[in-house]
Amino acid sequence: MFRNLPQVLPAKQLLDQSIKKTKKVNIHDRDKRYEIKKIVIARTELFIEYLTTQLESYVKNFPTIDKLPLFYQEIIDIKIDTDKLKKSLGAIDWARKTALMVYMTQHRSLSKTGNIEFLKQKQKEIYGRISSIIKQVDQHLVFVDNAQRILKTFPDLSDVPTAVIAGYPNVGKSSLIRKLSAAKPEIAQYPFTTKQIYVGHMERKVRYEQKIYQIIDTPGLLDRPLKERNKIEQQAIAALRHLADLVVFVTDPSETSGYPLSEQMKTLEAIKKIFSDVPFIIVENKVDVKKTDTSNLKISCVTGEGIEALKQKIFSFLDKE
Repeated sequence: MFRNLPQVLPAKQLLDQSIKKTKKVNIHDRDKRYEIKKIVIARTELFIEYLTTQLESYVKNFPTIDKLPLFYQEIIDIKIDTDKLKKSLGAIDWARKTALMVYMTQHRSLSKTGNIEFLKQKQKEIYGRISSIIKQVDQHLVFVDNAQRILKTFPDLSDVPTAVIAGYPNVGKSSLIRKLSAAKPEIAQYPFTTKQIYVGHMERKVRYEQKIYQIIDTPGLLDRPLKERNKIEQQAIAALRHLADLVVFVTDPSETSGYPLSEQMKTLEAIKKIFSDVPFIIVENKVDVKKTDTSNLKISCVTGEGIEALKQKIFSFLDKE
């Protein structure tokens, strides 16, 4: 969705490119003075046209935040700050309109005069005033460019039945999504390896139909109130809130993740209360290290034990959606 957003240039680079383009403009005329006048006017027009076109593209090509799916709206607010983003886009559009207004009030004097020195001086004034306007919004150009870089890391989501994998850090969520789908998230033995949302897909043939299911790996959740969760954890909550048709909650009874099972279960109960309308599958991972006598589904992402049974259980829940 966000992969093709154009690069937003900072003020200096944008102005430098505009000037560079104008220098390529050459017009030949038998009357040398008229030739100079034509060149000055044409270069000034190209200068303002290029700048305003670029500024307009930065704003128009940016997705309308309020029209995006709610998940993306929430993630943008978490990772970028929606209010700041809207303010920066508004400032860039202000610069476009103001620069165009400056040119419109000055271009008549360019076309009317026959005085070459006056013409060049007027061109210099226009360049100076417009450059000053562009420089005023440099911080906003930089902010929007950084925002677009973040947007390009967002997952492309499909409108298909979706299971969200949740649980504490380092309990094996990323390993599980690798077992269940073709997604290859970063795996490492330290908390909060997953710093963003990863998306994978599972497929199976039902009669003559090839069915696709979406599975999402989320950052780890810790046992604390929603308002106290950091930005990494907030992404997991956003995925649960807006995307989950099913939650696969992964626990680690071996506690090799560094978190007591009692804390993990406390978080599970809190999350179930918040998302009471979403079905849960409770999974105990790392049964190759420790196996309990509970009725929860037992799996090992190391040996593969229980993975196929979990797949079938996920399919049975999602097929009801």
